[in-house]
Amino acid sequence: MIVQVFLVSFIISYLGSIPPGVANVSVVQMAVQNHKRAAIFFSLSASLVEFLYAGLTVKFQIFLKSSTRLEDYFQIVTAAALVGVGILSLLSKAKSADVHGEEIAKGRAGFKRGIVLGFLNPMTIPFWLMVTAYIQNHDVIPLEGFAYWLYLIGISSGTFSLLMTVLWLGNKFTRISDNQLLVHKVPGFLLIGLGIYTLVKWLI
Repeated sequence: MIVQVFLVSFIISYLGSIPPGVANVSVVQMAVQNHKRAAIFFSLSASLVEFLYAGLTVKFQIFLKSSTRLEDYFQIVTAAALVGVGILSLLSKAKSADVHGEEIAKGRAGFKRGIVLGFLNPMTIPFWLMVTAYIQNHDVIPLEGFAYWLYLIGISSGTFSLLMTVLWLGNKFTRISDNQLLVHKVPGFLLIGLGIYTLVKWLI
C-alpha cells in the first residue's frame, strides 16, 4: 500500500505537469540557453512549492471529508468539476511559448525564480483539490498518517521528474506538449469519464 500511495501521486503529478505552463516552458528556455544548472535549481524549488500547495489542499479536503453534512454535496461538486475541467481540456488550444524569447536566470538564481513562479501558479490548488476529492471518494489510497506525507512526496517527485524530463528533451518537448490529442483530448475524455462515474456512483 505504501508503494501504491507514492506511485499514484507520482504518476498523477507527472502527467498533470505535461500541459504547457510557466514551469515547464521556463525549463525548456533554460535548456535551449544551456543553463542546465539553473534549470535543476528551478525545478527543485518549483517542486517544493508544489509540495506546500498540495499539502494545504489535501488538509482542506480531509476536513471537508470529515464533515458528513458537506460530503454528499462535495461529491456532486467533484463530479461537476471533473466534467468541467475535462470539457475545458477538450476545448483548449494552449501551445508552448517561444522558447527563445527571454533571457533566463543563471545558476542558483534559478531557485529563486522557481519559488516566485511556483507561488504565482495558484492553479495547483484546484487541481489537487479535485484529484484528492476523487481519491477520497473512491478510496483509491489512504491519506492519513504517514500516507499523507508519502502522497506529498510523490507529488513533488512527479513534478520534479517531469521538469527533469523537459530539461533532457529540451526543444523536443515543445513538439510533445503541442500535441493536442496527447496533451488535451485524451486527458479531457478521461476526466469527463471520471466525473460521470463519480456522479453515477453518488446517485446509486
